[in-house]
Amino acid sequence: MTNAIDLEFYIEHRKEERYLEYKRSMIWTDDDTTKVKVAKAMMAMSNLRNGGVIVIGMKEIGRGVWEPDGISAQQVTSFNHDDIAQWVNDYAVPAVQFTVDPFVSDKNQFVIIQVREFDSVPTVCRKQKTIGGGDALRVGAIYYRSNRKNESAPVSSEEDMRELITLAVDKGVAREVRRLHELELVGADSDLQERSALKFAQEREDL
Repeated sequence: MTNAIDLEFYIEHRKEERYLEYKRSMIWTDDDTTKVKVAKAMMAMSNLRNGGVIVIGMKEIGRGVWEPDGISAQQVTSFNHDDIAQWVNDYAVPAVQFTVDPFVSDKNQFVIIQVREFDSVPTVCRKQKTIGGGDALRVGAIYYRSNRKNESAPVSSEEDMRELITLAVDKGVAREVRRLHELELVGADSDLQERSALKFAQEREDL
C-alpha cells in the first residue's frame, strides 16, 4: 500500500516522467473528452513495468513545468473507482487494475490514480471511441509510454514493442516456474532456475 510520503512525492515532483502523468483540474463526469484522456493514460501505464501514476489537479505553468493547483470537493467525489473502472474497462482488455486515492497536500485536494502493470498479457483497446469526428480511442491500439517522449500513445516503434513483449515473456516464464514449484516439480533451487529461465527468454528476444 502506498503511503502518504509516496503520494506527496508524486505531487511535488512537478515534472512528468514515463511513469508519472499530470492532469489539470477536471471532473470525471464532465464529458467523454475527460474520460478518454484518463483512460488512454491508464491503458498506457498498465503496459509499463511497475505501472504508473496519474495526478489530477496539477497546472502546467511552462513547457514541461507543473505546479500543484488542487481540485474542488465535487471534482474529488466524481472520481469514483467503480465508475472509472466501468468506463475504462469497457474499452480496455484485459481490465486495467488500479486504485484511486483522494489526497490533501498543503490544503489542496488531489486525486491520485495508481495503475498496476498488466498481469498476463498487454492491455489492448477493444473499442473505437470517436469525438468530434476524430478517433479518440482506436480499436486494436496498444497504448504505451515510450522512453523517448512522456505521452500516452499507440506503440509505434520496434524498441517499444520489443520492450513490451519482453515484459510479457518474463511474466509467462515466472508463472510457469511458480506452477512447477506448486506441483513440486522443481526443488529448492527454483529461484536459480527461475532466473536462468528469465535470462534465456531475454536472450531469445535479442536474436
